[in-house]
Amino acid sequence: MKIIAYTDNPTALKNTIDKKINDNELKTWKIVKNDKKEVLYSHTPEQWNEKAMPKPIMFANRIEFEIKWWNEAAPDEATKGYIVGRFVEILMVHFRDKFTQLEIK
Repeated sequence: MKIIAYTDNPTALKNTIDKKINDNELKTWKIVKNDKKEVLYSHTPEQWNEKAMPKPIMFANRIEFEIKWWNEAAPDEATKGYIVGRFVEILMVHFRDKFTQLEIK
């Protein structure tokens, strides 16, 4: 499952998301890194914390936020759906001017 945000400047969108999380403007999200030092976004409420995490993957005209998890046992589809919904919510509320279209796959 992934969210695709089409944008003319994917780097600016990612940097803006990172800044708002780091500045604690998005109080229920945090940045975590995997063993490859790649950024993942974790929803911090206890029932969601580090269960399913959008990982930004950069392309020339978009960012794909692919849902990742720590262990080999994938989260259920409901958990993935909740995280996708919460992340789409922050994109729509806080970053609407940074992308032209969203797609869920």
